[in-house]
Amino acid sequence: MRKSVFYLLFFFAFLLCCTTEAKVKQKPVYIFGFATAFTDSTGYITDIQCLDSAFVDTKTKFLIGRNMYSIQLQEYLEQNENCKHPITSIFFGDKKKLEKKRLSIRNRYEKYRDFTVKPINYVFTPEAYYGDEVVKTSSPKKASKRSQK
Repeated sequence: MRKSVFYLLFFFAFLLCCTTEAKVKQKPVYIFGFATAFTDSTGYITDIQCLDSAFVDTKTKFLIGRNMYSIQLQEYLEQNENCKHPITSIFFGDKKKLEKKRLSIRNRYEKYRDFTVKPINYVFTPEAYYGDEVVKTSSPKKASKRSQK
């Protein structure tokens, strides 16, 4: 009888440990994007920007909602740069490592004579993505009593 109770308690403790998740922290992160299309010989690269309130998973150290930032860049290129079906990549991390990564990507694609890398002045929206929800980082200012009159 004692063994079965011990095994039952061990099983529930195991389930409790397996269902714990990593914490998600909101912290500033540096980010840049790169995009290219298979039908075009132009690559597009953004400047390194600081996202003040991005969500990062503490266990995997991955940017939460990075696919949404990639979609933002893709929609911008389709609308403003006439790039059809671009493949976008988002890179994030600390600033020094990101500068090296950006330079290596730019040099990798510029070594081909038929391929050009075009810098674009795209600014990622300051919305932090957490799961399916969009969390606004700045709250709207409340109207004063004088402006309501």
